[in-house]
This record gives sequence, C-alpha cells and structure tokens, in this order.
Amino acid sequence: MGKAVIFDMDGVLIDSEPFYFERRMEYFKVKGIQPGSNKFEDYVGNSEEQTWEILVPNDEIKRHQLQLEYSHYKKQNRIDFSKALRDSVSNVLEELTEAGFVLGLASSSPRSEINQMLSDCKLSIYFSYTISGEEVKKSKPDPEIYLISRKALRCDDCLAVEDSTLGIAAAKAAGIYTVALKQNFMMDQNAADIIIEDLKEISTLPRLTR
Repeated sequence: MGKAVIFDMDGVLIDSEPFYFERRMEYFKVKGIQPGSNKFEDYVGNSEEQTWEILVPNDEIKRHQLQLEYSHYKKQNRIDFSKALRDSVSNVLEELTEAGFVLGLASSSPRSEINQMLSDCKLSIYFSYTISGEEVKKSKPDPEIYLISRKALRCDDCLAVEDSTLGIAAAKAAGIYTVALKQNFMMDQNAADIIIEDLKEISTLPRLTR
C-alpha cells in the first residue's frame, strides 16, 4: 500500500475565504438584505449548507430562494482562483507526486468551485481523487469525506492537510494524521497533530520521510 496526502482546498491550496466572503457580502448588499453575520471568521471552513444557515437564519424558504439566486450571481461574478493560489502549492504537489505519493482533495466547497479552481490553477494533473461537500451526506466535522477519500485512494497510510477547526476534527475522527496550515487570523487548530507555517514544510515532515 502506498502513502497518500489529502488536501483541503479553501485556506490550504488557495487563500480563497476572503474572496468568497467579499462576494457574499456584495450580493447581500445588492439585494438590500442584512446577512445573519458580517464577520469573516463566522464563515471560515464551513460547508455551503452551514454558510447559508448563518447568512439567512430562521427562514428556510427565504434562504433557499436567495441561495438559488446566488448560484446565478456567482456565474456572473467569477473568482479567478489563480489569484488566490498559495505560492508554494505547485512546487509542493510536484515534489509529492515525484516522490510517489498519491494525492487527494477533500473540500466542503461545491463541485463547481472545485473544478473551476483546478482549471484556473492548472492542478488537475496532480490529484487522483477529488470529492466535494455536495457528494457526502454529512459535512465536516463528520469524518465521512475523509473516510471516502481514503478508501478511494486505496492508501491506509494517509496524511491530511487542513486549516479549519471543523476540517481538522473531520480528519482526526477518520483516524488520519492531520497537519494544520497556520492562518493569518484566529483559528483553533490545537487538535491537529502538527501546525506548519508554509506548505513547503510538508515534504520534510518525519511522517512523510520515514
């Protein structure tokens, strides 16, 4: 059995959360509606469902309608994910691939966002398996997305790279050694096995080099 590294997307491969946040806030401004929260940190690491429960609390009908309209708004206001790509990502993925690691992507984001990111950033060639939050029954912190990924990658020896509290909890609950990428804002990452400052540190971790 080989070794696998499973990456989260937002906050790990791309610093996308500020882009998402600004687009959501602009949408609500255009609609003339006050969102349930305008605090950036309330949305970090959430699934699409969790995000909308915060944006529009206590009104499921209104939430559903706004979410449908927002799907069209996103198409008209695309994010260029290449601008959010972390500097070291391409080199890190190349090094891991050359070293024989199997790579996976397990993100709570919608499939359309994942596919667009992989295309914009030209990263598709590196990943043997990708899964979105739309393709699981339970969102992070439930371990389902990592359990499915590990099975699909056919590697019992896995390492996960996360950033959010929920993502870290999901990977740990799946029994996977978890690396947390430190963020520029407050984030509880204490449950991770190790915290790194830059993705470049991954290839030197004893867990991968032994």
